[in-house]
Amino acid sequence: MRGTGKKFIIVLLVGLFLFGIGQVVWAEKWEPYQFKGNEYFEYKILLEEDKEKEEATYILDIKESSEKSASGEEVFEVSYTTKGTLTKDELGPETAFGLMGSYGISLNMLVINPAYGFFFSQMDLKVGEKMNFFGAGIIKVIGKEKIAGREGFVCQLFEADEEEKMIAEWVIDPDLALPLRSKIFDDNELQGQIELVKYMQY
Repeated sequence: MRGTGKKFIIVLLVGLFLFGIGQVVWAEKWEPYQFKGNEYFEYKILLEEDKEKEEATYILDIKESSEKSASGEEVFEVSYTTKGTLTKDELGPETAFGLMGSYGISLNMLVINPAYGFFFSQMDLKVGEKMNFFGAGIIKVIGKEKIAGREGFVCQLFEADEEEKMIAEWVIDPDLALPLRSKIFDDNELQGQIELVKYMQY
C-alpha cells in the first residue's frame, strides 16, 4: 500500500509540474498593430455623450498590390472607411477628413491608447494574470470571450491607486493586430466602444 501511495504522489507531482509548464507555454503576449497584410477588419462603433448614443462603422482593408517597392518589397494598398449619420447642423470641416472628428474622439485612442499597447508586450496573456505597470495602471485578465467568431482574452485596466475604478477594457486575440473589442470609461461609465463584426484574410 505504501508503494501505491508513493506512486500516486509521484504521478500527482509530475502532473502538477506539467500543468505549470503548460501554463507557461500557452501564455501569450500581444503587440498591437502587427498586421499580416491581406486582411479586412470591420468594426461597429458606439459612442455615448450626454446620454446620447451615436453609431458608426469603421473598415480597414489591407490588400497586396501587384507592385513592388524599389528594393523589391511587397506593396500593400490600404483603405479606410468610416460610415455614420450626421444632422445638417453637424456637417462641418471635420466631416471632410474622417467622421470620427465630428464625434470628438480620435479613432486610435478608442481602439487602444498607444501607451497601453506597450503594457501588453510586457505581460503574459492568460486568465488570472494581473500586473501593475509602474504606477500607470493595473491590468487584469479576467476570462475569455468570443466576438465575430474569434476568441480573445478579456483584459481590464484600472487606476493604479483606485483599483475599483476602470479605465478601459479590451478583448484581445493575440493573432490579430487590433482588439476584438475596446471599451473606454470615465468614472466607471462607458464613454465609447468599438467591436469587431467581421474579419477575413484574402
